[in-house]
Amino acid sequence: MKIQALLTLPLLLAACSSNTEVYDPGTGGIRDVDSITYDDFSEASEILIQSMLQSGALDASGLAKHDDGKVILALEDIDNYTSANLKTKVMTDKVRISLNKSGKVLTTTAVKFGAGGPEDTGTKEVREINDPMFEENSYNQARTVRLPDISLSGSVIKMSAEEGRTKESVVIFKMTLTDIKTGLAVWEDEAPIGKRRTKGLFGG
Repeated sequence: MKIQALLTLPLLLAACSSNTEVYDPGTGGIRDVDSITYDDFSEASEILIQSMLQSGALDASGLAKHDDGKVILALEDIDNYTSANLKTKVMTDKVRISLNKSGKVLTTTAVKFGAGGPEDTGTKEVREINDPMFEENSYNQARTVRLPDISLSGSVIKMSAEEGRTKESVVIFKMTLTDIKTGLAVWEDEAPIGKRRTKGLFGG
């Protein structure tokens, strides 16, 4: 009996152990029908980025432009209309990084619309430094910080349905570019991500 117990112990330990592996996020993570995951954000962001760039909205002659031909973009908070506590900054960051890489946009971090306030507070705070221990403040000149030409806003909505053993959910990611001068939307699109799960005959 003791020998049998000793032989069985390693098998039990192996069955109870878990392995952690490294994977590339955005390329096949867990796609839970009940949750909104990083891969959902990644897929939706790519769809919306390509739609925005291909629309030609960022090249429109009516938009105010920086000296090098780029428009200045400010981000808004993404409205979360789901019951989940979503980290929507994941999506705005991915979109901003891709737009900056496209060469068509300059992003201001000193201006942000929404409850969170600007991502960068140093631009304002450095200009307020007036202490003799510092070098002469050359940043406190008036009217040097550029205002945005366009703002990017968005929303996330989730809808679910269930019939028999099948459950479906659709998460709709939407984004809108607004010309701040006119208040008009110059581009908007949505990226619905649908997921379906069918339970086995005996549940699970």
